[in-house]
Formats: sequence, C-alpha cells, structure tokens
Amino acid sequence: MKPGTIITIILLIFGLGIGLALDPEKSNTRPEWVHNLQWSDEQPDNAAKIEELLFLEIVPYKTEYEMVNITSKGDVKEMYISVIATTLESDNPDIYDFVYENNELLLTGYLLEAVPLKYKNEAITIALTDRDVATSVRNSGSPSVKRILSGTSQKFYGPKTLLSVTWKGISALIDPDERKVIQVWKESGTVN
Repeated sequence: MKPGTIITIILLIFGLGIGLALDPEKSNTRPEWVHNLQWSDEQPDNAAKIEELLFLEIVPYKTEYEMVNITSKGDVKEMYISVIATTLESDNPDIYDFVYENNELLLTGYLLEAVPLKYKNEAITIALTDRDVATSVRNSGSPSVKRILSGTSQKFYGPKTLLSVTWKGISALIDPDERKVIQVWKESGTVN
C-alpha cells in the first residue's frame, strides 16, 4: 500500500471518530450545565435564537440543570415562553416565564426553588441567626427556600443573587455570600 493511501485512510478514520463524538442533538449555544433540553410542543422556526437568549437568562444555583423543558405559546410576533428546569440536587424546579417579541426576550416572572440541600440548609441557618425569625418559627415546620435574581434584588439591596427563607408568617431575605439576614418580613406587615 502506498504511504499516501495509508495517510488518507488514517485521516478518514480520524474524521469519522470526531464526527461520531459530536452530539448532533446538542445545540452550539447549549451551556455545559444543561444536560437535556426538550421543547414540550413543536419547536418554532427561531428555536435556536430563543435558546441562545434563554441561556443568557436562566442559570442554575450552584448546580447543573438535568432537564430544561421549554413550552411556547403564541406566534412569531409575540410568544409566551415557560421554562421548567430541574436538577438532581433538588426536588423543586426552577420556573421562568418570558415574552419573546421583536427578537428580544423579556423575563416576566420566576419561581426558583432548585436550590441544592446544602445551600438550603445554610440559608436556613443564617435566617435563624435573626432573633425575630428564631422566636417566630418555633414548631413552624420546614421553610421554603427560593432564589431571588439580581435584577429583582437590586431594587432594594444590590444587584446580586439572594435567597429567601420563608416559614408560615415570616420570611427572611439572605445574602448567602455575606452570610447575613438583610431584611425580615412578617405576616402582620411589619418589616425589620
């Protein structure tokens, strides 16, 4: 066999190996922290553009998303998009709602409860350092822990991700980086 033929065969095998290693299902815009992506209904023609914008807006909290499920309603002019993202480290999902209009994506609401247990427990411990919280939550059961995005928190604290720890009748806003309680709200309407 000629040396040129051997090199050609090796290059073909090498190219085939690379081609098989690439996942055609995986979008070029999908970040490493998204393991699976699924559209609940038929993907719109501009699905790749929407995904690209979504991945600039949705981010898990100190974990990775195992599944990101996207649902869309509407048409090309105005589309309502709901994203439900789950992790292996939390029983609760992160839920995001958007409007896609004029090639722009606007976050219209969210409920982010996919906080890993380690960070939930840390947030609860920090919340309990506040005297009002500690005395109010005796025998109250387990609290919910939700993430507050920087766009929301900058309105009353600063542009950073915060955690909200809520029991029946009282809620504490936590800065997990500073390990402190920022504000406490009571069901009676008082704020500390």
